[in-house]
Amino acid sequence: MKRLKTYKRQFNQWKLTPIEYNYPGEKHRCECCGEEHEGNFCPLCGQKATHGPVTWHSVWAGVMEIWGLHSRSLPYTAWQLLFRPGYLIRDYVTGKRQVSFPPVKMLVLLGVIVYLLGHWWLPNSFSHEMPQITATGALYYVNYAWKWLMVRDEWLMLVLFSTFIIPTWIVFRQAPMLKRHTLPQGFFIQVFIANQSLVIELIGLLVSLLLFFVPYSSIRVVILLFLVVYLYIDYKQLFGYNWWGTLWRMVTMLVLIFMIALLLGIGIAVFNESGGRGNVTVIVGIVIALIVNVYLTALMIYSINVVNRKTWRERGIWQAWKVPIIAVAVLTLIFLVMYALTLL
Repeated sequence: MKRLKTYKRQFNQWKLTPIEYNYPGEKHRCECCGEEHEGNFCPLCGQKATHGPVTWHSVWAGVMEIWGLHSRSLPYTAWQLLFRPGYLIRDYVTGKRQVSFPPVKMLVLLGVIVYLLGHWWLPNSFSHEMPQITATGALYYVNYAWKWLMVRDEWLMLVLFSTFIIPTWIVFRQAPMLKRHTLPQGFFIQVFIANQSLVIELIGLLVSLLLFFVPYSSIRVVILLFLVVYLYIDYKQLFGYNWWGTLWRMVTMLVLIFMIALLLGIGIAVFNESGGRGNVTVIVGIVIALIVNVYLTALMIYSINVVNRKTWRERGIWQAWKVPIIAVAVLTLIFLVMYALTLL
């Protein structure tokens, strides 16, 4: 039992500080500019201290670097995305770049690996052949973009999780561990989550190779369940809320994404049915409803974040919660009005 507690303590410590840096304190002469220096890099030209004449090791390192099998390796970053995902993401977006393989490059490489393995093992599920599109008008371009993404997993993941950037920014702005994070940080947060989803899909493909008697459709259901669970863990570790605080904020974020997608879908449908001219009143109303929807959600989240139990006791439940309750009521009314307009 003591050994298990020791392992658990070491694992928790690793999640917080996965890499230890030691200063070598040795003097080097740079092979590039001849400068004598201490440390791992030349202060004059920036060349790494270990770089010297090309050897077979240099050839091997150059080949491995293409696939991310060098310092800040892709496999080690994938390992961190499975066992300390939120901590890794927070480290990277707050400036600790050396803890991770470059995330955008990782996305492309993982997409290539998943496609090659999937196309070899399950050619029907991982084909880049575009299905036939029967829609016309504005819906043609929407369907074309969607079907193009459906046969390219790496870009599909990036686009899907990119829709989380603004809702995450709105809902988690007051997070204790990443307060007032920016939209560029939000972009890299979602890139890491897209990488994580590809890692899980890659593991699912490897499992399907071992359990060839199990249909891949069943394994894909398990993959989706893991993606949901990991998304919850990501946000819990990244933003620092407790389990319940993370859960209801995630639900709010997903509802906001659904509302935005629904309003955009209604706008595209109206534009398409009118032959490209569009009903100006309805389209303007949808845009206004979209803006109000985002604003009221941000107001509701801000109100809930600043309200605490002490406020409830001092001011009463209604005084503490009246702003978010009114916001939800107005949001519901706007949705019902917009839905009624689509029936006219």
